[in-house]
Amino acid sequence: MTRDNNLLGKFDLTGIPPAPRGVPQIEVTFDIDANGILNVSAVDKSTGKENKITITNDKGR
Repeated sequence: MTRDNNLLGKFDLTGIPPAPRGVPQIEVTFDIDANGILNVSAVDKSTGKENKITITNDKGR
């Protein structure tokens, strides 16, 4: 259930020009390395705007 989920982190991908629903193409990549570190990146394919976040397990979850 959703109540069992933990928020790991969040970020915004800004600068996406207004467009009809379904038109923007956002590529999201999730990568987990051997140490359990999660890297997430998102790129707007039309503008090249990109943002990324790295999530580590340093909070003892």
